[in-house]
Formats: sequence, structure tokens, C-alpha cells
Amino acid sequence: MLVTKGVMRMTTLRRMEGWTLLLTVWAALASGVGPAVADISRSCIGTLSINSGGNDVEYEFTIPVTVANRLYANQARERSREAIISCVQEHWAMRMTDNRPHWCNEGGNYPFQAFSQEMTAAICAANPGQQSFTVNVSLRVHGDTGCFRERYVSDWGVYDIARDYRVYCSAPREHLFQNTDLPGGDYDHFAMRTTNYEECLKACNQQDRCQAWTFVRPRGGDPAVCWLKDRVPESQSSACCTSGTKGEVLR
Repeated sequence: MLVTKGVMRMTTLRRMEGWTLLLTVWAALASGVGPAVADISRSCIGTLSINSGGNDVEYEFTIPVTVANRLYANQARERSREAIISCVQEHWAMRMTDNRPHWCNEGGNYPFQAFSQEMTAAICAANPGQQSFTVNVSLRVHGDTGCFRERYVSDWGVYDIARDYRVYCSAPREHLFQNTDLPGGDYDHFAMRTTNYEECLKACNQQDRCQAWTFVRPRGGDPAVCWLKDRVPESQSSACCTSGTKGEVLR
């Protein structure tokens, strides 16, 4: 029995030493000691597709994320995935401006600055001769483990950004009237942050009700104003304004 107790005691001590060693290793990893915990950067791949039913346009980009522990490479990819999705979804929500969310500026190669304008230019250039058509915008996130969550998306990392979005490519000069006001028919208006009428023109093209628009230039410290109209009023010569009718997007 004494021998048995001695063997059991030694076995217990060895187990305790093993646990102590394991805890020491874990503590070293957590404290940043050793090469296994060096910083590591990982990224998923975002594929942004603009489908027109004709010649489509596709962009591939990454947004890298760095974590402080090499053991968390999958976590870095998860964060990269979320940054890619947030970048595109939030940028689409502000597509009529020439700004983009901070997610898009995290050291990757995201392709757009002014989403609507640059997307329109790209898809129109890919389909010469087209005056207008609808496009579907989608994002696919792919890569290694951590780059997609199948249960949250429609098909293996594909996110619908927009469906049946109307794009106008043609720029017929007869739809544009410099130094012209179109008084009357107003149903909406908004102040503009730019001094270019193009944002006003695009706003009209995106609304079914709109038939014409008038861009009032900034004056006396007041910002420019866009007036949207549900009919095409009789025109008047005026140095205050540029006006136009629906169906034109300048590139």
C-alpha cells in the first residue's frame, strides 16, 4: 500500500506539473511573448458587380485588417468581411455624393469615390450606344475561413445592394437649357452642397414623378437650390438658373 500511495502521489505531482506548464504557455501567449503572437494582417475579397443585361462591370477589392495575435487570423478575416460589407452598403446609401464611408478608406483598394457617378460612367462605357437601362448591383465576399456567413446571405456570400436601379447614359444637349428658368410645376426642392447642376439632374432622373428640373445658382451667401417639377413649364431666360428635362446624365 505504501508503494501504491507513493506511485499515486508521483502521478498526481506529474499531472500538476503538466497543468502548470500548460498554464504557463497560455500565459505567455496572452502576454505577447514568443513568435506565435506577432501581429498579422488578413483580408477577404469583395467582388462588386454591376449587371446590366448587356456588358457587365466587375471590380475586385480587399480591405485588410490587422490583429495583435497570429492565433486570431480568422477573426481578422471576419472583421475584414464586415468592413467590406459596411463599406459598400453605406456607400450606396450616400451614392449621390462624392464622399465615402471610413470603412472604404482602411488601406485596401476599393474602386469608387463618387459611387453613382463613377458606376454610371463605367457601365455606360461598357455599353456604348445605350441611352438608359436598369442595373442590379451585388457584392460577393469570399476568401478563407471567416470570409462568409452563409446563413445571412442569399447565396454563398452574395449580398444584394440594389435591384432595378435606373441608369441614364445619354447626354443630348437639347435636354439642357443654360441661363434658363422653368417657373412652376414644383413639387420638391433641396439645398445643394455643390455648384454643379449635375446632382439636381440626377435627382430628377431617380424619381418617377419628376419631369423637369431647375438648378438655381448660389448667390448672396445662399447655397444652390435644386427644384424638381412634375411637368415641363414654359421656359424663361434668366441668368439665375440652369434647367433641363428628364433623360440626361452627364458623364
